Amino acid sequence: MPAIFELDEIVKLPLYAQALLAARMARRAIYQLPEDYPGSERIALLEICDALEAFCRSGGASMNEMRPHYDRVGERRGGAAGEAAEALYWAVDATASAEAANDFPVDQTCIRDAQNAFAAASRADGMSPLQVRTLLAGDFDQLRFACGEAGIGFYDALGGHVMGRMAPVYPPDDR
Repeated sequence: MPAIFELDEIVKLPLYAQALLAARMARRAIYQLPEDYPGSERIALLEICDALEAFCRSGGASMNEMRPHYDRVGERRGGAAGEAAEALYWAVDATASAEAANDFPVDQTCIRDAQNAFAAASRADGMSPLQVRTLLAGDFDQLRFACGEAGIGFYDALGGHVMGRMAPVYPPDDR
C-alpha cells in the first residue's frame, strides 16, 4: 500500500528514524521561512538540523550533547521563525528521547515529539498539512525500506547504510 495511506505505521519505525523524519520536516519548514528572515539565523537553525541528522546516523545524543541544541532552538521559539522553530524544537527533543530510550522507558516520548514536529511543520509559513503529509510519506517509504534492508532495530542508530539511501532535502527553489 502507498506510504501516504500508512502514516500511522511511522510509530513502528526505529526511534532514530522517527527523529530523523522530524528533523527533515523541520528542515523543510526552515527552508520556507520568508526571504527577509536573517540568513545567519537560518544557517543556525539548519546547523541544528545537520547535528540532529548526525545523531540519528551514529547515536550518542546524550543530554550533554543535546543541551546546546535545546538552548539554540529555545532562543528562537516564539520568535520570527515561528512554527519552523517549534518543529525544530520537537525534532531536538525526539532525537534526545531516541537516545534516552536506550536507558529509560521513553519510547512514547520520542514518538509524540516526532508527531509534534510534524504538526508544527504543517502550521509553518509556506507549508500545509497536505504538503507535510506528502513529504512525510516519501521519507517514510525510504526509511521503512532502508531500515528493513539494513536490519535496524527499534532502538538502533541508523548508520551510513540507511542515511545513504535518503534523498537530500533541498530548498524549494534549488531543485
